[in-house]
Amino acid sequence: MSLQLSTRGSVNLQYDDRKYSLKGIWVWAHFPGPRIKLCPSEPSTTWDHRYIAFSGPLVAQWQGEGLFPFQAPQRMPSSGRDYIGLFDELLYRVKRPAGWGHWRAVNLLERLLLELAQARRENSTQLPWLRKVFEAIAENREFSPDYAAIAHAAGMTLRTLRGRFRQATGVPIHAYVLQSRMAKARLLLGETDHPIKDIAERLGYEDIFFFTKQFKKHTGITPAVYRKSRFG
Repeated sequence: MSLQLSTRGSVNLQYDDRKYSLKGIWVWAHFPGPRIKLCPSEPSTTWDHRYIAFSGPLVAQWQGEGLFPFQAPQRMPSSGRDYIGLFDELLYRVKRPAGWGHWRAVNLLERLLLELAQARRENSTQLPWLRKVFEAIAENREFSPDYAAIAHAAGMTLRTLRGRFRQATGVPIHAYVLQSRMAKARLLLGETDHPIKDIAERLGYEDIFFFTKQFKKHTGITPAVYRKSRFG
């Protein structure tokens, strides 16, 4: 699996029979399955781009959570963030010796994938029903949201909600809820000094040991190690 970033020039990208002409700062994934072709887009004769390849258990998890732009290339969000600088820092960290440098690279890659996924979802909220679902999930304080009630509020059956949500976002609704919870956990662990027990309770976990187990399952490391990798 690899993530590609085009920074200058124009490039034609093709996944099997799907063709895209990209100009500016774009990101896309190379992954097993489709036949992928790249060539300069006239009048350009060249283009600049960076890429990073990766493998391991976290990749399958990130794929399952819909963090990769599989469906099509994605223009980098115009949020003012220096994504080229972030990508370059990621490449720098990858070349560092194993240890904390490795986990910092993992954190940077995951942060980039999360921000890209969030941008895709914000674009999806142009769908009124999907915006209502996102709002209901964000307002829910229970560990397991009442999906039937969320579906009813959106004017559809639970079965229809599950199908339409996955079609619009690329992930099942429960995976999105869990992904959002883990993203919030990473944010609180990395940007606050709140005790891990307090963070777990804030996210709806009554058992800190279950929170630690679930966090490790989704990130590969415990909350304590994740926090140390951010500040260590």
